[in-house]
Amino acid sequence: MISLNDINLAKNKIASYVHRTPLIYSHSISGMVGADTYFKCENLQKTGSFKARGAFNKMLSLTEEEKQRGVVCYSSGNHAQAVSYVASVLGVRAWVFMPETAVPSKVAACRGYGANVVLYGKTGADAYPKAIECMKEKNLVYIDPVEDYKIMAGQGTSGIEIMEDLPEADAVYVPVGGGGLMTGVSTAIKAISPKTKVIGVEPENMNCVGASFAAKKITKIKRKFSIADGLAGDAPGELAFEGVMKNVDEMITVSDEDIEKAMALIIYRTKMFIEPSAAVTLAGLMSGKAFKGNKNVCLLSGGNANLKVVADIFNKVSVY
Repeated sequence: MISLNDINLAKNKIASYVHRTPLIYSHSISGMVGADTYFKCENLQKTGSFKARGAFNKMLSLTEEEKQRGVVCYSSGNHAQAVSYVASVLGVRAWVFMPETAVPSKVAACRGYGANVVLYGKTGADAYPKAIECMKEKNLVYIDPVEDYKIMAGQGTSGIEIMEDLPEADAVYVPVGGGGLMTGVSTAIKAISPKTKVIGVEPENMNCVGASFAAKKITKIKRKFSIADGLAGDAPGELAFEGVMKNVDEMITVSDEDIEKAMALIIYRTKMFIEPSAAVTLAGLMSGKAFKGNKNVCLLSGGNANLKVVADIFNKVSVY
């Protein structure tokens, strides 16, 4: 299990490589929510998501021999972009396995960073065996998107920044996919401010962490479609599950319709471009399903949205 010390070490290690993203307040959205609402803008992070934090912490920790060998990962998008970018900055060769359904702009970004991109299967999980096969064949270092303490500690640095900028925060809402971001952020927040509630939010059709949280054991679900495809997962890993069970106060789900409304609202009112996976936090806060304090933070995990999806949302969602 990672500690606040691990996260602080990661913060110092990656400080010159990543952005300290802003925490912004929205007067209009606060009025709609009925409480002060802030946004932690990881959509403005390098590569457009929080993933750069963990990727830098992990790859800066590699030995020179490991860097010479090169790295490999699998991902539907944001982790792939982060690994590709970090590899280009550190001069490391990278192989990235992505599903054939990956957003074209994310694939293009990975290739633009110089990674060797291989498209395989319909989901990130389909690409995983191919990534492992490549790792063994080429003797590469595997960079896991979630199940790695260095990755989790890197992601947790955003939690430290939230508490530094708003130490009086009553609740922090965090998107949950595999659970790595949640483990890092919740560890940091609970160590700094035990009274602050940490709320995890998942799409209704992709609630593997919430199902495991409720059952108090790792539970595999049958994944269904959700517009928040960046949060796809069948079951949390052991390391992530341990962190969630220790530090998370509540896990809730939101519908795709609620995610679309929240996403349109954020874009309209804050003028920030986000992806559906980031919008789950505001959708969760507005749902009233979990604790709402006087001061609430919604972590916006990324801004790498499919423009066609965004256009479709704006064609059917009205925000006033």
